[in-house]
This record gives sequence, structure tokens and C-alpha cells, in this order.
Amino acid sequence: MTTSRAFNAPYTGENLSHVAFPLGGMGAGMFCLEGTGAFSHVSLRNSPDVFKEPLMFAAITVKGENPVTRVLEGQVPKWKVFGPANTGNGSRSPHHGLPRFTTAEFSSQFPFATVTLEDARVPIGVELTGWSPFTPGDADSSSLPVAMLEYRFTNPTDQAVEAVFSFHAGNFMASGDGARGVRPANNGFTLWQEGVADAPWHTGALLAAVDTEAAVDCQWFRGGWFDPLTLVWRHVADGDCPANGAYTADGPSPGGSIYVPFTLAPGERLPAAAKKNEPLQ
Repeated sequence: MTTSRAFNAPYTGENLSHVAFPLGGMGAGMFCLEGTGAFSHVSLRNSPDVFKEPLMFAAITVKGENPVTRVLEGQVPKWKVFGPANTGNGSRSPHHGLPRFTTAEFSSQFPFATVTLEDARVPIGVELTGWSPFTPGDADSSSLPVAMLEYRFTNPTDQAVEAVFSFHAGNFMASGDGARGVRPANNGFTLWQEGVADAPWHTGALLAAVDTEAAVDCQWFRGGWFDPLTLVWRHVADGDCPANGAYTADGPSPGGSIYVPFTLAPGERLPAAAKKNEPLQ
């Protein structure tokens, strides 16, 4: 049951359960940033798919004497665990069992949506803002097939903090019988799928990239069940930053990862706070 909230106030608790803020240029496909910071409603190839929640998530690992790793999301809404079809034994999502932040708060002011995450065991503050191209009066710019995400980290302690931010996605572009794979890009990776003669519409690609130097891994373990994610999570939890190009034989990678190590000085925020009237970086 949801609880009451003031008009235009942030969403918290149970009120986060069904929040889904669309990102992507107008008419160009979309995915949604949920109230918890999760990604869902991934709709591609001119086909709405409001129930598609592929393997795609960001994570943070804080190193030190007491290392801690979290998916950069709040708790999974209860309805997702037993609500969707075929979930009689619990959620079918491959990453719902990974550790998440204790609480989340969502607020929006179009075209921006912001998720704030808190966890007593994580010694840094985390805030995520998502937005889409939007230029009033300029339909071409506003319909670019692009969505932006900015993760901001703040160190409120009196000690420096060493951490690794990472972003991961299974190849949810895979469709049909054509060639597919994951290839490196500049500070990112591309999920791609080729069409075939009788289904050229399966052709598609999605680029995920960061605007800073990063290690990119396009060689996930090629196994069954949960093995690829298990080994990815082992790298994440250990604070590793593997860098590998695309596989050249024996089949494509089932996904790709981006790793960005960074250090926060006491009181520091990354990216740095924008000055008044200065655009986001």
C-alpha cells in the first residue's frame, strides 16, 4: 500500500514502486529510469515493450578495510518479485538478488529526473540524474536517439575514499539469427545485432559510454545460467577493472562492462558542482 505524499514532493518508500521516467528522444525509442534508479521499459525497433527489463545496471565499490559494493539502485519493489508472469518462485530477473542501497528518493522536473541513494554502510553520497534531448521548437534535436545519465558521488567524511564505478549490460539487442556481439568503443561498448535477408529489421545497435577514461570489458564469460553475471559481479566486488576487446572466435560475448576507478578527497564531489547558470557536464 502506498502512503500519502504532498503534491510535487519527492517519492519515497512504497511510492517508488511504479515510478518510471521515460528517457530517449521523442519518437526514437526509450528506456525508463525507475524511482529506485533501475532501468526498465526498454523499447527498441519501433516497438513499445513496457515489460522489458533486461540485464543492465550500474554499481559502486568502495575499497578500504571494510569494502562495500552496491548496485546503484534502491530496493526492488515487492510487486516485481512475485507480480509478473511466471514468478511463482520469485523474480526471474538475473540481477534482482544483488545488494542494493537501503533507501532511495525520486524527484523530477521535466526533462530531468533525480534519484538519491543512501545506505549506512556506504561512506559516500550518491545522486543520479537522467535526462533526454529537449530543445523547445527544435524537433530534430529533441528526437535524437540519446539518453544521458549523470552519477554524482560526494565524500562527506574526513578521509579520502577510493572507489570504482561500473556499468554493465547484457546484449539485449540480440534478436533473430543474424550475427551479434559486443565491441569496444571510445570509453564504452556497443551491443549490436545484424539482420538477415528475411528479417532486416533485426539490425540494431546500442552504445553505452562514459565521458572520462575507462576500462572496457567486452569479454564476459560465455556460460549458461547465471555464470556470466556471477563472474562480472566477482570483478565488481573485488574492485577489479578488467579491459578486454571483443571475442574473435567461439561465439560472441553475452555482455559488456565499463569500469571507472576514482578517488574522492574529504568533502569532494565528482563531477564537481556546476556554477550558477552553468550547464551540467
